[in-house]
Amino acid sequence: MPINSKYIRPKIVAGDLNTPVTFFEFKPSDGPEPGDEEKETLYDCTALVYDPSIKDRDLLNGIGTKEAVTIKIRDPFTDYLPSNKHKAQLDDYRYKDKIWEIVDVAPDMENNDFVKIILGVTS
Repeated sequence: MPINSKYIRPKIVAGDLNTPVTFFEFKPSDGPEPGDEEKETLYDCTALVYDPSIKDRDLLNGIGTKEAVTIKIRDPFTDYLPSNKHKAQLDDYRYKDKIWEIVDVAPDMENNDFVKIILGVTS
């Protein structure tokens, strides 16, 4: 490392990932009633939550979302592979009791250590 180089702080640091998020899917229950579903947790982590960009909003307009957020999580590699068949729940008072659909998943092009996930509420 050259002597004159300065430390450059990463754009996202651990303190920015401060919203707990749970990824899950619904599975049919073993109960006698048809339509009963059980929530199966797939992955828990913390995320950076922010408003979707203009480019993200273009994607969301096509599916008629009422509300949306974009999150960034550390890349879980093979521990969890986000899918648009999964759902998410954010543990934050502003998003209380909302079930989010995963609309899009993409690697973070600015930092390969993260994954960008667009979440939307459609109903």
